[in-house]
Amino acid sequence: MTVAEWKLDAPDLPENLREDYPLRPAALQAMDDDEDVSRRLFCQQTLSALSGGVLEFKSCRFDRCTFENVDVSRMSFVDCEFVKCEMSNLPLRGAALKRVQLTDCHLTGLLLEKASLTDVSFQRCMLDYLSLSESKLDRVVFDQCRMRESLWVNVKLGRVRFLEADLTKAEWSYTPLKGQDLSNCHIDGIRIALPDLYGLRLTSAQLTALSGLLGVVLTDR
Repeated sequence: MTVAEWKLDAPDLPENLREDYPLRPAALQAMDDDEDVSRRLFCQQTLSALSGGVLEFKSCRFDRCTFENVDVSRMSFVDCEFVKCEMSNLPLRGAALKRVQLTDCHLTGLLLEKASLTDVSFQRCMLDYLSLSESKLDRVVFDQCRMRESLWVNVKLGRVRFLEADLTKAEWSYTPLKGQDLSNCHIDGIRIALPDLYGLRLTSAQLTALSGLLGVVLTDR
């Protein structure tokens, strides 16, 4: 399958989601009962001061919610949708995201460590200082996202699309980019380890900007 052919699987959300329980109590009860939070709609709520344990959300929609001071051992989201949520500096260690859509969310400093992302869409999200380490991404789209000074370390990239993403001063290491396409992205000041550059699709102008990394000097002659 070529890059142009694959499509994301959208979140499978029921038409009628329950909106009868606050976010934090629902999360605490689920962690205590070793169950997941499922089929819920949360609007303008805050999940805060939560740590330890495992927290799983399935078939939930979060509208203008805030996640702060949350550091659980493992968090997962399956068939979930986030709209205009505040999730800056959220640590997602060992997290699993499957069929998840995030739109117009503030995710500055998001930490994805040893995480798995499948069928995940980021649309117009703020992802400056995003940090990915030892994570796996397959069928993931970054659409018109700002990702300045993001850090990619030992990340396995499968089918990933970068659409007009701002990757200014992003840094990549031990993350092979063969088959990836950054040709419509902003990459000023980007830093990529030379072995990871092989097979990356760029425009000629972008290649000129990367000449310093390649150790060559370009002239007009």
